[in-house]
Amino acid sequence: MNKKRIRQMDLALRRRLSDRPADSPAGQEDLLRTLETEDYMQRFAPLFGGGRLRCADVLSLCRPELNALCPNASGEPEQGWLAYTYDYARRLLYPEKTGDDPYASGAHFYLSVLQVLFAAEAELLPRDPAWTFDFLTDEELADSPSAASYSRFLRTWKREFVYEMMRLGLEITPYRTLEHIAGVHHIAVTAARALRRSGTDVDVALVSGAAAGHDLGKFGCRPGERVPYLHYYYTDQWFRRRKMTDIGHVAANHSVWDLEPDYLSVEALLLIYADFRVKQLRGDRGQEITRISTLDEAFQVILSKLDDVDGEKKKRYTRVYARLQDFEQYMISRGVDVTMSGGDTAPLPEKHTALMTDDEALRALTLRCVGHNIELMRRLTDQRSFARLLEEARGETDWRRLRAYLAVLESYSLYLHIPQKVQTLTFLYELLMHREGDIRRQAAALLGEIIAGFHAGYAKERPADSRPDARTITDVDQWKLYLSKILYPDHKLMPQHRRWIGYTLKFAVGSLLSHCPGREERFLAPVFAYYRKPESLDDYTAFQLLDTAAALPDEAYSVRRARQMADFAAVLSRREDLTLRMAAVLLLDRLYRLYPDGGRALEAVADVACDDSGTLRYLRQDVLSEGEPILLPEEVVSEIFLDNLKTATPWITKQANLRLLTDFARSGQSPALHIATHLSNLIKVSDRVTVRHSAGNALLVLAPRLTADQRNEVAVELCRGLELGQQEFTKYIPDYLGRFALWLPPAELDEMLDDLQVNLSSSDSRISASVLDTVGIIYEEYDAYRARFPETDQAYRRRRERLLGLLMRGLSGIDAATRQEALFVLGRRVFGSGQLGRHEKRSAFMLTQRKLLSAQDEFPGEGLTFYYRAAMLGKLYRFITEERLFHRGFDFGTPRPVAFFPGTFDPFTLSHKGIVRAIRDQGFEVLLAIDEFSWSKKTQPYRLRRRIAAMAVADVFHVSIFPEDFPVNIANPENLHDLRAAFPGRSVSIVVGSDVVLHASSYQKPPQPDSVHTFDHVVFRRTEPDAEPADYSCITGRVLELTLPPQLEEISSTRIREAVDANRDISNLIDPTVQEFIYRRGLYLREPQDKPVLRTEDLSFLPASPETAEKFLRTMLSVPTAAALRQQLEEKGDDIMVCRGADGAILGAASYTCLDSTRLFARLGDPALSGLVRQNAGGRTLLISGLFVPRGERQSDLCQFLVTEVLTLALSREFTYALYLPLEGAASGYGRQLLTLQGFIPAGDSTDALAVDMRCPIVLSRNVDTAVKAPFSSAPRVLGAIAAAHRRLQAALTRLQPGSLVLSLSAGVIYHRLLQRITGRNGVPAEPTDPRVLGPDICVPYGKILRGVAVPNTVTKTLRTDKVYEPDLSAYSIEAYPDYSPLADQVRTIHAFARPAILVDDMLHDGKRIRRLAPLFAQTNTPVDQVLVGYLTGMGRDLMEQLGYSVDAIYYLPNLRLRFVESTLYPFIGGDTVRRSEALPGGLQPAVNRILPYAAPEYAGMDDETAWELSLCCLENARDILLALETEFRALYARNLTLSRLGEAVILPLCPDKGGCMTYDLSRAASTYLEGDIELLKRMRPAKK
Repeated sequence: MNKKRIRQMDLALRRRLSDRPADSPAGQEDLLRTLETEDYMQRFAPLFGGGRLRCADVLSLCRPELNALCPNASGEPEQGWLAYTYDYARRLLYPEKTGDDPYASGAHFYLSVLQVLFAAEAELLPRDPAWTFDFLTDEELADSPSAASYSRFLRTWKREFVYEMMRLGLEITPYRTLEHIAGVHHIAVTAARALRRSGTDVDVALVSGAAAGHDLGKFGCRPGERVPYLHYYYTDQWFRRRKMTDIGHVAANHSVWDLEPDYLSVEALLLIYADFRVKQLRGDRGQEITRISTLDEAFQVILSKLDDVDGEKKKRYTRVYARLQDFEQYMISRGVDVTMSGGDTAPLPEKHTALMTDDEALRALTLRCVGHNIELMRRLTDQRSFARLLEEARGETDWRRLRAYLAVLESYSLYLHIPQKVQTLTFLYELLMHREGDIRRQAAALLGEIIAGFHAGYAKERPADSRPDARTITDVDQWKLYLSKILYPDHKLMPQHRRWIGYTLKFAVGSLLSHCPGREERFLAPVFAYYRKPESLDDYTAFQLLDTAAALPDEAYSVRRARQMADFAAVLSRREDLTLRMAAVLLLDRLYRLYPDGGRALEAVADVACDDSGTLRYLRQDVLSEGEPILLPEEVVSEIFLDNLKTATPWITKQANLRLLTDFARSGQSPALHIATHLSNLIKVSDRVTVRHSAGNALLVLAPRLTADQRNEVAVELCRGLELGQQEFTKYIPDYLGRFALWLPPAELDEMLDDLQVNLSSSDSRISASVLDTVGIIYEEYDAYRARFPETDQAYRRRRERLLGLLMRGLSGIDAATRQEALFVLGRRVFGSGQLGRHEKRSAFMLTQRKLLSAQDEFPGEGLTFYYRAAMLGKLYRFITEERLFHRGFDFGTPRPVAFFPGTFDPFTLSHKGIVRAIRDQGFEVLLAIDEFSWSKKTQPYRLRRRIAAMAVADVFHVSIFPEDFPVNIANPENLHDLRAAFPGRSVSIVVGSDVVLHASSYQKPPQPDSVHTFDHVVFRRTEPDAEPADYSCITGRVLELTLPPQLEEISSTRIREAVDANRDISNLIDPTVQEFIYRRGLYLREPQDKPVLRTEDLSFLPASPETAEKFLRTMLSVPTAAALRQQLEEKGDDIMVCRGADGAILGAASYTCLDSTRLFARLGDPALSGLVRQNAGGRTLLISGLFVPRGERQSDLCQFLVTEVLTLALSREFTYALYLPLEGAASGYGRQLLTLQGFIPAGDSTDALAVDMRCPIVLSRNVDTAVKAPFSSAPRVLGAIAAAHRRLQAALTRLQPGSLVLSLSAGVIYHRLLQRITGRNGVPAEPTDPRVLGPDICVPYGKILRGVAVPNTVTKTLRTDKVYEPDLSAYSIEAYPDYSPLADQVRTIHAFARPAILVDDMLHDGKRIRRLAPLFAQTNTPVDQVLVGYLTGMGRDLMEQLGYSVDAIYYLPNLRLRFVESTLYPFIGGDTVRRSEALPGGLQPAVNRILPYAAPEYAGMDDETAWELSLCCLENARDILLALETEFRALYARNLTLSRLGEAVILPLCPDKGGCMTYDLSRAASTYLEGDIELLKRMRPAKK
């Protein structure tokens, strides 16, 4: 040990001693002075011999100092210094009242020495999990919510010598407590760190502090106390007294019984898991041995230690052990090495649901439940997150969404801390004033439940002499508080609110009593205290107490209490208020039925005055008749009907009326249908929730007395109420319609389910949610149906599966609200139902587990969906655990054979669904593979087609969607081999149509191993008369041939597209839900089924001789002028380029030449102009000497094309400067005007010459016409608007860098020139051939070029990429275009074609896209034959050399200053995507155009004025183009081009992103929004300087 370390140790010891309190003895000052003058710690250096220090050895070296520090002591402590110091340290943790302690200073000194030595030992020796604590670093602590408490914990750990005490304990006690605590800390913190690295949100500081302190309570237990049971209490005390309650809450609740609640935070789970695995065993000599065990080993150890292990206790322990097993499996899935050997990995990839076995799906769903619960508890236990949750609930106005928040609080209220429960009770009391009666009821019931479970959880044992803290909030205190607040609300509240609060008393009381078994009396006593003095109560309070008393459970009434309440009711029955008398009669009737022996109740009823109310009179008669049916005259029934519909009638009167009607119906002499119809109306329209529920219950009582036709009539009426979709009418229908429907005969019930299925596809989520509620109730109550209407078991099961399928349809619904309701119903009515039998739950789970998993993948869900799913998964996990542990688990039986069904499914039709059902009914598991290999089809994006298929088969069980990252080309044996391997031990059949077998190239090839011929097949044969005969001889596997009904065979994609264009109903062609999705997203509008085949352009640009030029010039100039021009061209040696049409005729010409510095004056003849060129040109100069294009509508375009060709040719030869100086007779106004749009400016003082700097051109890609759909892309009005916009944009760009070249490149020209290069590279003709002969390569456009078109005779598959910005535009990434597969999956699909790729894009400069794609091509070993681009820069060429790709381009530009793609500057026509979690309505994509007012232009060097002018130009251009489109659309289709139909005119419509809170009205035209944006931009004009 070197001197530096010794000095550091001396300094550390002096610091620790100087921290001693002010009452330290005088001897300590002398000791400190001594320590400063000598190397005191040097004497301990020999103890560091490679092993752990012994406290006894240290003691022997510091005895002199101990004696010196204890001058008043007589020798050593009686029990010796080791034992005394251990006890001294223990008393630092748990102080005791003792007298003067003469040895305290010595013990403190000794502990300080040990602390310094152990710190040095930790640095010198390797870490030992049983001896050392790897506490958190400052970096790890930085973002911990528990950072403050953890820092306090570490300071206290040192100050109170906790570690030193435990080291002493190893030497003087038989217990190995240090080893256990350190082992637990090691496992818990190691696992926590690994989980955090995997992305799980874990507070590692909280885990570390709780693990290190979890057993400190053992040192607080006194002699004779049961340490295993009491140490939790003392641990809690230690943390509480040091104000570290957040850590203490986890540390003190680490018993295995703390696992019994269904939900715990991940920090608590980690501690209990670690404590479970670190066990103390007994050696041969009875000594303790600490061992880190596996879970199973630890389970057996604990079972052997438990006291009084009986069947029930073992069952409890098995349950908590299973939870730990699930948690361990969750950690393994997150990449945690549970052996703690340091083998942590990234989270393990999860198999796709479709590829899982049933058992794998069960495990995956279990782990999802665990992970979801962990995330939920993180949100609830974090105080800020919980407060935010309550605030979100407070701000919610939709009753269904608010109900979801209440459901979350109900499910997890047991696991909230006391302060959170107090907050929740305050929130619930506020909801007692909510305008919705059901919310008030639910809030009151939850208030009672939370108070009942205020101190819920595993109750820890307390010491016999402990006393509760008087400041602790108790459940009874809270109950008394809210009882008073409900009965006597604040007088400042509105009267209506006070009444609403008071009416909820009975719900709060009822809920409280139902959740506190065995403790009812302690809560009833405060309630009955209010009944002692009825005469002192006002009418309002008296009524609430009467109403509550009538609703109390029978168990609440003893004989004595019943008499007391009868007296209470009798007193109030004599009051004048009618509602009081009526409530008193109802209570007296209840008491008499409960205890009929006493006649006091009936006597009081007989004495009630009822002259002022017919209802009260008949009610009194009904009560006194003691159960005999009452007969009501017809006029009384009519009066009751009228009273019940009046808003002014008190609700208690309506309740009494309903009772009278129900009793009258029992007589058999009542108009039952009229009463039932009246009751159904009340369910829909009554203004009081209580009346609606009472009417519903009365209807259910009346149902058996109705005929089948009458029941059907009432059910139809209630169904119509659902279709209204208005919350005030539909809200209460499902509860009673669902139960009433089970009185319908089978045929009528099936008809009603048909109606519900149609309504489930409604565009109004309120209707679909009500339908789901109704279906859920029917499913839950369905067992009663079998007894009422005996059917075959097959019919019974089929209908139950149909009901479950409807719930699955909701889970895959279009709207989030529909999916949320489906989650709610599945949790409440299926897996969490207390009524549904275990067998039915098992059946439901085994059918739905894959769909439940798939739904989570399809709709991850944040916000409120997260809480809906949490509630459902919590109930599901509870069911799975119970079934797995105590009911032999799930026997899924022999797996079904697999039917692999590939297809484009564009869209998925009822014909496809019929095929799926037929295959499924043959015993197959059907896998729908959304095909990406029909490359000639113009399909909707993959994920939209996948979503449509998933919605269509949501209600068909044993059907899954094949994973998108597993492309299977049935023509590729390698893919088919992988398909077989994915299902070991299972037969795999290919599903195809008979026409595919006859004509597809994959079947015409010779068979080979794993080729499609070797598979079993399910073949669907056409039954039309003209169908070709089936020949399956090429298939060597088994063939199962099936046919479809003729009406399904007639369905075609063409019919669907035609109907969509005409906005007709297509529910007889596709699933109604899919129809709603298609119309809502604007899909298939003006969409051809096949990609258009790209054809070569008629134009060509070729060199020509002067003689040829003269012939052309004579067509537009006089003969002498043409001859003179030819002579000048020959004399000066200028080159000539001509533009030829398809027939070879010349359409235009341009003359140009190259000037080097030696020829300048000779050619220009002007010394000033020659000097100007020499000064500005850094190399060779291009001279354009003539532009010749005849007048006509194409003059501007042809002239632009010629100029572009000449300029790009010069740039490729690295010309740096250009002049326009026309030959004599060649000057043209249109040419000069066009060149100014290219950035040409007057050259010096010359009046004729124009000049431009070509060194760093600004490039503008002219592509708007390629962003517009046919027929609009060829409409003159639209083309004119596009051309005018392009010229204005060119002019605006010339102002960015005056004098620099603005090069306009036509995407159309590039398209057709690329076509020639692609077909040439692929060795095929540039024109389509018949029959088609494909070249060996695959053309892969990967940018914004050639989208949606096919190259002749070439397999063409677009890689859909997009530039996706973050919402704040701080960064962007290259990703898949919205609704397409991830890029890696798209590349896998391209690889599956087994062809070399020709990659195509419009340009290649910095190569962001190709850089993103190149690694993916390398990973899949996809060969790249060549990269072809529209224009290539020097930087792009360098990149291709780095990547090793061959590259070719239409144009080569050595350098460029800026580049613009015209369509991306125009809102609604183009742009770049913005990442948003919520999609815009109508399938529109949020995007950004880098212009004002949407974003700051991204182009450097642009001043504010120029940026503003450019932005205004772009907005006005976009508006004008859209106006032209809207006009053309209106002329063509006689309807407006609104945002909802923009996709009919624009290929990829995008909407400017204006933040997550802004949306668009789909009924408005895009141009109207641009008008508003232009107005906004004009407000932002920069101030002129």
